[in-house]
Amino acid sequence: RIQCKRKRAGLAGHMLISSDTVWGILARIGEVLARVRRNTPSIPLLNAALVAFKWLYWRTRLCSLGERTFIFKGVTIHKAELVHIGSRSSVGDYVQMWGTGGVIIGNVLIAAHVVITSATHDPNFYPYRIKVIEKSVVIEDGVWIWSGAIILPGVRIGARSIIGAGAVVTKHVAPGVIAVGVPARAVRLIPVTQERL
Repeated sequence: RIQCKRKRAGLAGHMLISSDTVWGILARIGEVLARVRRNTPSIPLLNAALVAFKWLYWRTRLCSLGERTFIFKGVTIHKAELVHIGSRSSVGDYVQMWGTGGVIIGNVLIAAHVVITSATHDPNFYPYRIKVIEKSVVIEDGVWIWSGAIILPGVRIGARSIIGAGAVVTKHVAPGVIAVGVPARAVRLIPVTQERL
């Protein structure tokens, strides 16, 4: 099972936040805002502020969150403290993640309405809700997951692979392939091309 090694600071009950903590948070927001404006000068200041606030929100909830990663509206991540998301990733609108068994996501593109779950219930144990099976999910760098795909527990998706819209990934996907269907299966290799920055 994947664990988060970063110490998490939480608020217990109605504990008051010291003014030093508030100034530290505001200073960090200012740093992130300045970085966003520097990296993308075409974004208006208000939008840059929203991006900075959103990044900081997810940075405090997730085990780790890379630089220049965008998480769009309506994303829900259960057990976020067990989820790692790499740099320069994009998580589309209304993505649902269950991090119970641990989720590691590299530098990836995840379209809207994707479901990623690292936990399920044992079909051999009734009532089903009582026994939970936790298996980590690993999505390697360069993966593109199209809208509506479902990634089930215990799956590893190899680098540079593409998962088609609506696919249900039940088994490992090799690197550099396009996988489609229910259940997902590789239909062709992706030719290696020069990366453009």
